[in-house]
Amino acid sequence: MLMPQLLAREHVLEARKSTSPEAAREHLRTALELDPQCPEACLELAGLADSAEAAMMWYQRSMEASAKLLGPEMLADLMEDFKQKPWKQVETHTWFKAKVSLSEKLFRNGYYETAALHFREILALNPADDLELGPYLLTALLCENRLVEAKLLVRNQEDSFSAKWYFGKAFLLFKEKGDTRSSRRSLVRALQRNLWVSVFLLGVEDMPSPQLVERRKDKGFKPGSRLEAADCVKCIGMAFCEDARLQHWLWEVLKENCVE
Repeated sequence: MLMPQLLAREHVLEARKSTSPEAAREHLRTALELDPQCPEACLELAGLADSAEAAMMWYQRSMEASAKLLGPEMLADLMEDFKQKPWKQVETHTWFKAKVSLSEKLFRNGYYETAALHFREILALNPADDLELGPYLLTALLCENRLVEAKLLVRNQEDSFSAKWYFGKAFLLFKEKGDTRSSRRSLVRALQRNLWVSVFLLGVEDMPSPQLVERRKDKGFKPGSRLEAADCVKCIGMAFCEDARLQHWLWEVLKENCVE
């Protein structure tokens, strides 16, 4: 059984080197013929999928294959070890990559309830939130109008100062209380943190290209920069687009503060 698995992984490596999607798919199909439970092949096929639904299916299949390969006891032990020493467990790399990718794909396609479940599970394993998924969970809860849960999440993130959290907290206050002094004060703080976020949300200017944002993400964004704002909009923009009252409120508060 070991030989087919090794050969399957060789084809996965060849797929990653391929210069065309079709050549990559051919290698990955061969990998799955050799090992129908090859997690890496499923993960790569998700990235090559023609639709969001197909990608989500492959991510889910990759997770299931990883879990089956490790076995329930070993997986549980690795997860416990992960809580103590995050990201040191090579065996769970594919499982985590598939789970994070699945949660983000669900989020992008409006499956907020299911995305929130995955975000919560990842955050339970990694409370330090190295991947900054907390704001995405907040946005998913806002989109679902689960304000009590959103408020509890924000309460546990009092020391978070990213633009995503600033705008997420302001949007939560507006949804809870409407246009009040406290919600306006929160939004003004968010605008002071990064004014470009409102410019991009309202469509006043085009955002930097997603490719440029992704290239700079690992290095970190300069606070208040256009790149940080584009990364923020990628997260909290979903809640903004779902709520016409929120859009009008942001525009009114922005106009008043620009005049002042």
